[in-house]
Amino acid sequence: MKVFRKIVLLLICFIMSLSVVGCAGGGDGGSGGGTGGNTGGSTSDLPASCDISFANYSNVQACSDISAYEAGVVDNRAVPQGVIISPYYTMIINGETVPVYASRSANGIHSFAYIDVLDTEDEGFNLNVKITVNSQTSVMRGSNPKVVVLPQSHGVEAVVNKETMTVSAVLSDYGSYSFVFNKKHKDPITIMVAESIDKTELFGNYEIEYITPGDYATATTNSQTIFTEENTVYYFSAGYYKIDSIELPSNSILYTEIGAYLELFNVDTNKYALKVQGSEQNQLENVKVVGRGLIDYSSCNGSWLEGHGEYYTPQKSHLWFWWINNLEISGMTVINSNTWTVYVESCKNVHVSNMFLIAYKTYADGIMLSNCIDSVVEKSFARTGDDAFEVKSRNASTRLTNNVIFQYCDAWTDKALAYGVVYECHNDTRNVIFRNCSVGFALGNWSSHLGCCVIQLGEQARPNRVNENIYFENIEIYQSFNKAILNCYVGGLPARKDDGSGHINNIYFKNITCETNYGKVLNVETYDTEDCSIGNIYIDNVVSNKTKVTSANIEDLMINAVKTSSGGLGGYDMSKLFIDTRI
Repeated sequence: MKVFRKIVLLLICFIMSLSVVGCAGGGDGGSGGGTGGNTGGSTSDLPASCDISFANYSNVQACSDISAYEAGVVDNRAVPQGVIISPYYTMIINGETVPVYASRSANGIHSFAYIDVLDTEDEGFNLNVKITVNSQTSVMRGSNPKVVVLPQSHGVEAVVNKETMTVSAVLSDYGSYSFVFNKKHKDPITIMVAESIDKTELFGNYEIEYITPGDYATATTNSQTIFTEENTVYYFSAGYYKIDSIELPSNSILYTEIGAYLELFNVDTNKYALKVQGSEQNQLENVKVVGRGLIDYSSCNGSWLEGHGEYYTPQKSHLWFWWINNLEISGMTVINSNTWTVYVESCKNVHVSNMFLIAYKTYADGIMLSNCIDSVVEKSFARTGDDAFEVKSRNASTRLTNNVIFQYCDAWTDKALAYGVVYECHNDTRNVIFRNCSVGFALGNWSSHLGCCVIQLGEQARPNRVNENIYFENIEIYQSFNKAILNCYVGGLPARKDDGSGHINNIYFKNITCETNYGKVLNVETYDTEDCSIGNIYIDNVVSNKTKVTSANIEDLMINAVKTSSGGLGGYDMSKLFIDTRI
C-alpha cells in the first residue's frame, strides 16, 4: 500500500507541475485565505475536501538587503525586521496564494508558512503545494537540482521543474515539512500544517475579552495586558501589537488569532514575555495559551554578547510557566527568542503541541520542561540557537521529573543539541521518552557534549544526582556534524569541568538512523570517577551512514572518554553496553 500511495502522489505532483489542482480554501477572521477555486484539473480523485487558513501580516515587509539582514546574527543585540517576506519563495496551496515569510537562523534565512487545515469530511486531506523559487537565488542552480522533504518519514516526494523553477508536492498529514535543496542547510522552507482549532469547544462557557491591535508597550499601557480575571478568554484579534509583558491567572485562556503579530519590547527591565506563575503553596490551575499568533523577540536584547563576555541589558525573558496543574500551550510561532523560549517549571499535566520556533541567539533553547510530571510535548518544530527539546531539573523543586514524553517533534540545531536531559541537574530525573522525532541538520561541533540524543549532567558542583530510564526511540537524523549522535556525558561544560556530576543508568537508544554522520555514533564521557558514573546503555537497531552498530564495530564507532582512577580516559565498563538485546 505504501508503494502504491507513493506512485499516486507522484502522479498528482506531475499533474500539478502542469497546472495547480486544489480544493476550496477558507480563512479565519483577519487571516489569509478566502474562497479558493480550481485553476485546472479535477478534484474528484482526491480523498476528501478541506479548508485552509493562514496569516497575512500587514506589518511585515520585504527586505532590500538580504546580506545585511543575515549579518544581524553576529551578536545578541536587538535587530530590525524580525520577520520578512521570503526573498526566495512564493507558494500556492490548493489554488490559494499563500504568503511565505522568513526569519534569521544562525546559518542563513529560514522561510516558513503556517497552514491551518479544516478536514471538512474527516476522511483525510491533500494539500497540493507548488513552490516557486526566485530565479535570483542559487539554491536550485545547477544541472540537476535535488529536493528532499524532511522528515523523510512523512514519505513526501517533491517534483522539481527546472524550466519553471518550481517544486510540487502533496502533503496529506499534520506536522512540519521542510524542503531542503541540494542536501544543504541553507535557505530551506518549512510548511507547518496543523488542525484548525474548534473555538467553541476550546472556549466553553468562559467570558471573552477581546484585545484590539495597538501599543501595549508603554509605561502607561503595559498594565493593560496584565490579566487577572479567571474564567476568561483573552482574545487577541488579528493585527499588529506592541507588547511589554502578558500575565495570566488560573482558569484562563490566552487565544491569539491567525494573523495576530505580537512584537515584544523592553519597557520594564527583565520582565517576562508571558508569565503564568504559581508557587508550591499556591499552585495555578487550568491555563491555556492557544492560537496561531506570532511572537517576535527581535526588538529585545539578549543576555550575552557573543565574543565579548559582557551582559547587555535590558533583556526580555521567557514564555514562563511555574507551578501549574493542567497547562496547554499550542500553535504559536515564536521568532528570534533571546533566551529559553518556552520554559515550563514544576508543572503537572502539561501538553505542548504545534509550536513553530526559529531562533539564533545564545541561550535561545526551544521547549524545556524542568521538574515536570505526566506531560507531553508533540508535533512541534524548533530551529534554535541553543538546545531544542529538553528536560532539566533547574531548581531544587519538590516535584521531580517523571513520566514525560516528547513525540513527533522536528529539530534543527545550528549550535547545540536536539533532544535530551540537558545540563542543569539539581534533582533526579526518571522515565523520560523521546520517540518518533527527527533531526534535520545538527550543525554544532564545538564541544563533545553535543549530539542528537543526549544525557548531560552539569551546572551544580557535585550534586550527585541520578538520571535513569531515559528512552530515545524511532529517531530520524538527516545530517549530523556533532562529535557523536548519541551522548552520555557527566560533567559541566569544558570551561567548567567541576561544574557537574551524577549517575546515568538505563539509557535506551532504539531504532535510530542517521543518513549522513560526520562524527561518531556514541560518546561516553566523565571528568573524573568521583561522584560520576555511567551505567547500562542499550543500543538497539542504530544505523549510521548505512552501517548498523554491532558488538563487533561499536568500539570503532564510539568515543570512550570516561575518566579512569589513574586520570586517563577509556574507563567505561563495556560490559554495561548492550547491543541489540532488547529489540
